[in-house]
Amino acid sequence: QPSTTLPLALATATTVYHNKHTMTENRMMIIVSLLICSYYGGVDALSVSSRARRDALRNISAIGGGITSSAIFLPQASQAANPLPLQSSSGAPVRIEELGSGLDLLSPKPITSEVYYASSMTDTKWRVQRVVTSVEGNLEQSALAWKLLGGSDEKAFTSKLTEVYEADFIAAPEGTKDAAYTFEGKTLQSAILDRSLELSSRIGVDKGSIQLDTQNNSIEYTRNNNEGPVNLTVVSRKIEPPTESGFGSDEVYRILSSAGGIFAGTNVFRCARVRRRFRRGFDESTGKRILDGIEIVTTHRVMDGVAGIEMPTSTCKTRLRYTQL
Repeated sequence: QPSTTLPLALATATTVYHNKHTMTENRMMIIVSLLICSYYGGVDALSVSSRARRDALRNISAIGGGITSSAIFLPQASQAANPLPLQSSSGAPVRIEELGSGLDLLSPKPITSEVYYASSMTDTKWRVQRVVTSVEGNLEQSALAWKLLGGSDEKAFTSKLTEVYEADFIAAPEGTKDAAYTFEGKTLQSAILDRSLELSSRIGVDKGSIQLDTQNNSIEYTRNNNEGPVNLTVVSRKIEPPTESGFGSDEVYRILSSAGGIFAGTNVFRCARVRRRFRRGFDESTGKRILDGIEIVTTHRVMDGVAGIEMPTSTCKTRLRYTQL
């Protein structure tokens, strides 16, 4: 039944309107509609159903920038605070299927391809040298993503020291999508990276302790008991097949790991996008085959299981060199 809640809710909306001079009347009507729907739906004026929230956010996205879901549902005093980059995996979070350039991390589309390398690299061993060249944006988030993705000694990140580890390449399984390619009139089967061995060599854990799930494009490892398990799942992948000019990949990782600190017992989702571009060549002094590459890792805010891919919170650039052993 009607009570004093609706007038109070409308008064709150009016206050927000006068405080936000840049807010258009269209956005204001959306807020009022949400409050009315919430009121007659028998719920608190600041809590709406997932469907209403999703529809409202889509409408706002269509209207244009200038207001976010946080601006709608949080008190005015909270709007000035920096948004938390983490999203808890506990409970039943509200889902947003599409929001501008957002990527759904919890219900990704199936991935049937891999990151492919030249066929001649199959059953070969390589030494990898990598060094961080620049970091922009949120240094703490960049350092954490670098470590969760397999970074070894933190000094390699903070002091830009060179990491050295080993990598193996194996033949792509038969039937893997787009694994076959044509070179000089011949059909060849691409090679793929042995992700378990590379991670094992880089962080210094036994390969047998790493759980690789090729069906779900995930890999899970535990660096030590204090930090707990880390799950890396590829939720989006684009590839550039091997050619004479080079090849590359663009992957988005959903990272599930401990929140750390006093919340160490709680796992949270994070998001990192990893883009790599390689060019083949030969070492002038030894004549051995080499791969020179550039890696760009960006971190992204996660809200309701959706990552804001268009707006990175940090960017880390790394130079890589693979030398055949």
